[in-house]
Amino acid sequence: MKKILSIITINYNNREGLQKTLDSVFCQSFTDYEYLIIDGASTDGSREVIENHKNRFTYWVSEPDDGIFNAMNKGIARAKGEYLLFLNSGDCLTSETALDNFINHKDFQGDIVYGDYTFEHGEKIYPDHLTPYYFMKTSLPHQSTLFHRSVFEHIGGYDESFKMVSDRAFYLKCFLSGRFTFKHIQYPLTLFDLTGYSNDAAHKNKKFVEDERMFQELYGLYYDDMKQLKKQTAQLDKCRRNTFHGIWKRIKKRMG
Repeated sequence: MKKILSIITINYNNREGLQKTLDSVFCQSFTDYEYLIIDGASTDGSREVIENHKNRFTYWVSEPDDGIFNAMNKGIARAKGEYLLFLNSGDCLTSETALDNFINHKDFQGDIVYGDYTFEHGEKIYPDHLTPYYFMKTSLPHQSTLFHRSVFEHIGGYDESFKMVSDRAFYLKCFLSGRFTFKHIQYPLTLFDLTGYSNDAAHKNKKFVEDERMFQELYGLYYDDMKQLKKQTAQLDKCRRNTFHGIWKRIKKRMG
């Protein structure tokens, strides 16, 4: 029987993070899912963790790959669920009822359904309404997003020429296509692991270069306008921070 959800976890040499992710999935009250593990030929004991639980996976593989998005595309190719969730090793669902609460939420509808996430010292709440400019500033959380499988059937997989920003490029491509309904559910679906590859400061310059190429390719003729808008918005935000209200807000934040 076809499952509502395909959960895809990719992993490479993150044994501890993988075990945390598996534990958070296995304890879910919601069970209408298949689980796929895509491991990049880890050498740190991750494969042993996978083999210990292999009867709980619909599909798993441990073999060399060409990076994060190549691994995610492998998962897409094997997934059979109506919706797909990419919960990479280290990322965890926030409670035993997280999937149940999210999928059975009264507002759950659409092609790309995104929630919020928590992290060690806070939370990230996303906007209900998106604009093309939104993706110039930031992105949506793939670990808290359920994609209807038809999205990949129409758009294809992740662009593997991007090693760091392909998820952001995918969201933007979907949004600009005008084909899909985006829906926000204000619910913290996952606990986000901030130690991942894309958040490593050592890769900051590489990420900047990829961002610029992505923006030029996807915004096309509107690229310069978007860049100018971003610059002007940053200047306006700086002015606001230097007002009495902005200074007082920062003081209160520091005082707790």
